[in-house]
Amino acid sequence: MADATSLPQAPLPPRRSPLDAVWVAGDYGAAAVGGPGVTMLRRSGLSSVQLDARRGTAASLRAAVAGALGLALPGPGRAASGGEVRALWLGPDRWMLLAEDTFALEAKLRAAAEPAGGVVVDQSHGRTILRLSGPAVREVLAKGTGVDLHPRAFAEDAVAQTGLFHLAVTLDRRRGTGTFDVHGMRGFAQSLFESLCEAAAEFGYRLSE
Repeated sequence: MADATSLPQAPLPPRRSPLDAVWVAGDYGAAAVGGPGVTMLRRSGLSSVQLDARRGTAASLRAAVAGALGLALPGPGRAASGGEVRALWLGPDRWMLLAEDTFALEAKLRAAAEPAGGVVVDQSHGRTILRLSGPAVREVLAKGTGVDLHPRAFAEDAVAQTGLFHLAVTLDRRRGTGTFDVHGMRGFAQSLFESLCEAAAEFGYRLSE
């Protein structure tokens, strides 16, 4: 009898967004002079891989990741990008790394990190990422979180794990003055989406593909 691990593996089907049934591209809410106050984009086709360091291995793990991916793992409350990979600090000796699916992030990270004491867990199936941008994005997010999002307090590449409309999310301040990635759990994606739409309605918002 053939070993199951030696059998050919069928390719996994493409991941479907939990928002497929409710996401219809277009402009909504109040008519905004000069365009919508907020634009929302689903970030699809991304791999999200959690990386933890076993006790006493953080330094060697950082060096291994830097050598393999050209990325310095960020410190508390920060994000960092290197080449095609972005890393978010989630907690002591814990990060979330993101890259396009075509980058094969999980395989590359396992090869580099596990010998150095890292624990790698693919979280791609369990996360939804929405990118919000526009002149009113801070006002919209401020309706649901107590985090101070002013640029002086929440600068580029700042990261916070917080509640947003009573849902646990990770906020990632991207480059530019008004672009944030909101990472939420897949099971609560529709609730998060609906809350963001309601909060953005007074400014006008655009759902973009």
